[in-house]
Amino acid sequence: MPSAVEVKAVDTATVRGEGGMRILQLIAVGFCLMLSTLAIAARPDSLRTVLDTHLAAINARDLDALLSTVTTGEKLTLILPNGKVLRTREEYRKLHVEWFGESDWRMQFDVDSLQEFGDVGVALVKYRSQSKQADGSYETKREAWLSLTFAKEKGRWHLVYDQNTVIPAAAN
Repeated sequence: MPSAVEVKAVDTATVRGEGGMRILQLIAVGFCLMLSTLAIAARPDSLRTVLDTHLAAINARDLDALLSTVTTGEKLTLILPNGKVLRTREEYRKLHVEWFGESDWRMQFDVDSLQEFGDVGVALVKYRSQSKQADGSYETKREAWLSLTFAKEKGRWHLVYDQNTVIPAAAN
């Protein structure tokens, strides 16, 4: 089968005569579908993009990027692995300022599921919290589930609820 460059160089009458016009139409449709799929996946306001930005901001210790993914309102619930509950955006911000000041940790995230329900989106993310060892390697301190709830604010997804649930070692 000729490449796209070769097809452009072929005389239209020859292409029609060989049934190639239908092939060109199918290629064009496939190309348009591929582009629209890429555009949807790469939209800066898609739930997946906001989730990816949120998780990347944590590992980069980028407070501004992280806060761009959370609600602009006052209420933001965060339930920590130890059960402590924070209830405001400001408490959330302060916790991350302190945590991001530490340099001996990293997180490994695996997105398990991501669902949209109108103006609400829910992500289930498994993570491994790891601490840096003296030899430079990392050791997993705990595994946990993050249940992240996002809501649309002015057409863009923002985190409104974050619950951490530790996975007991026996369940791993």
